[in-house]
Amino acid sequence: MRWQEIDIRWYAVAVSLLLSVYTILLPGIPNDDAYTYIRTADIFVQDGVASAIAHYTWAGYSILIGLVSMLGLPLFTAAYIINALFYALLAFAFVSIVATFDSSRRTVLLAAVTVLVFPELNESRNLIIRDVGFWSLSVFGLWRFIEFNIHRQLKNGIGFCIALGLAALFRPEAIVYLTLTPLCLLLNNHYDAARNRKDLLRVLALVIGMGIGGTLLLFLLGVNLVTLLLEFGSTYVPFLTNAINPPEAEVVAMANAIFGEYASTFSRQYVTAVVAFGLLVVLFMSVFYAVSGPFFWLLAFGVFKKYIYWDRSAMAPLLAYAVINFIVLFAFLYITRFLVSRYAVVLAIMFATQVPFVISRILDRLRVSQWRQLGMNVLVLFFFYCAVDSYISFGRPKTWLIDAANYVSREANPATNIITNNHTIAYFSGKVEGYDQVLRNLSEYEILAANPGDLIAIEMYYEMTVFLEDARVTPYMERVAAFPNEEEARVAIYRRVQP
Repeated sequence: MRWQEIDIRWYAVAVSLLLSVYTILLPGIPNDDAYTYIRTADIFVQDGVASAIAHYTWAGYSILIGLVSMLGLPLFTAAYIINALFYALLAFAFVSIVATFDSSRRTVLLAAVTVLVFPELNESRNLIIRDVGFWSLSVFGLWRFIEFNIHRQLKNGIGFCIALGLAALFRPEAIVYLTLTPLCLLLNNHYDAARNRKDLLRVLALVIGMGIGGTLLLFLLGVNLVTLLLEFGSTYVPFLTNAINPPEAEVVAMANAIFGEYASTFSRQYVTAVVAFGLLVVLFMSVFYAVSGPFFWLLAFGVFKKYIYWDRSAMAPLLAYAVINFIVLFAFLYITRFLVSRYAVVLAIMFATQVPFVISRILDRLRVSQWRQLGMNVLVLFFFYCAVDSYISFGRPKTWLIDAANYVSREANPATNIITNNHTIAYFSGKVEGYDQVLRNLSEYEILAANPGDLIAIEMYYEMTVFLEDARVTPYMERVAAFPNEEEARVAIYRRVQP
């Protein structure tokens, strides 16, 4: 690779860091998951690794936040700095992957622009999530494995194993990528079958050796990896059992909801097929949102016009990542019945590596086209739209959550308990120790068990609106404030009273 392309990679890193500075200097309201990671990091700082893992099983991200905070930084600031560095690493690795396939300056520059305006990826810059560490280390490991697949140098295989091993500290499914991706070596027709099998065994030996070494190291630190994996897997056992053999009452309820009470009597046997089809729709839409509309339609055009880059041997690791992520998504969706687009980002990144090639081919065609200027304007508008989608939010800032938290903090005396269904209010009020464990829906028991004078701060949405109309709880609640105002009560504050 020439120094010019290397410079572009470092430019991408520098721009990524500058974009993250805005998040660090002007953070918004933290996402709900952030409070779990911050609380676990605080427990690690106070009580050590064992306590952190007891609070949150896969605590690698939180422990890293805690370690960085020991430099004298607030926990939230430490988390934003960590994510900024991971985003920079992701930009570097993404551009490196594209440059491995085509090192021309234009394609590499387009790769840098692509990763910096990738909507679904960059929309998460202001979130505190462990996924960023998993994405960046996984993509970096993929780059090293692509290099190993092409050149068969052991240092690249070691880099792949180390990167995926570190990624596993953030999300355990990295272990799946680490163990299954090497199988794609068998698809490389640039080497004979015997060489492919030999190199596959070399990598698997590295994987096994580093796995044993990592397990022993964690054991010396007081962490039993096998136990952690079993605990992690056990959380999905009830979901899996319910998915394979759902209770009859649940089947009847689903049939009634889908077909109506009368028709369900005749159509109940089709519930499984209807649900399976619905899950496929959820899977498709999750992938669509992860890729993002602009990139999806551009790539669809590229496939139709045959503008994508294709070399089965060189791209086998990338395709392996895509297939593994798709299988993980399908399994997770089938077991839990829900999926968010963030889980499909690895697959989306694999698709996004083709964007620079499609744009480059379009530019080649525009060079000799009478529509050259119009086409160039459309491409500029395309990237501008992606940048706006990535970094500009047109939603109203949720400052009313902070206002509600300040009100609760101000009105509560030392003997007053705070009950809330919102993490932000729980955390910023400073009155709820288990701020990361508040539940979205309050229960009748919580209201009736509260002491007179306790404050109840409720984020209002449909379920809570219906709950507050229940005659069993309304006599015990006196409304004292609403935010941002009474007309638009997004948060309602109540005082527990004795009727």
